[in-house]
Amino acid sequence: MAAQANIVINDGKATPVAHTFTARGADKAKAEWKEVTNGVPIGMPTLTMTLRETFGDKGKNDVELRLGLPVMEVISGADGGYTPVPKVAFTSWGVVQFTLPNRSSQADRKDILALLKNALANVAVTAAVQDLERPY
Repeated sequence: MAAQANIVINDGKATPVAHTFTARGADKAKAEWKEVTNGVPIGMPTLTMTLRETFGDKGKNDVELRLGLPVMEVISGADGGYTPVPKVAFTSWGVVQFTLPNRSSQADRKDILALLKNALANVAVTAAVQDLERPY
């Protein structure tokens, strides 16, 4: 079992910025990291990873990685001296899920990870996510 440690990931800006997701704890199946940059917990980008095992003849391991990037509501106009409670306007989500049969070898699992990483870097996938373009 790997120890939970901070995770550093670069963003997609023209000059990439490294974001540090701080380990926030783990239980039997789920680990969580948060980017603690603003002082508002509901606005912190969050990364979670879950590993669930199923045993028996058709046993498998499900691995799910979720990344949420909340955007806080912008306060506009005169507030009359009143500061409203911070509020999330929306959250962008990315979810990756693997279903790994117990019969799969380490080479099989290595291949599916490499292929998916490369698929995420593909021009068609990039255009769909960044520019909302459908392939034709």
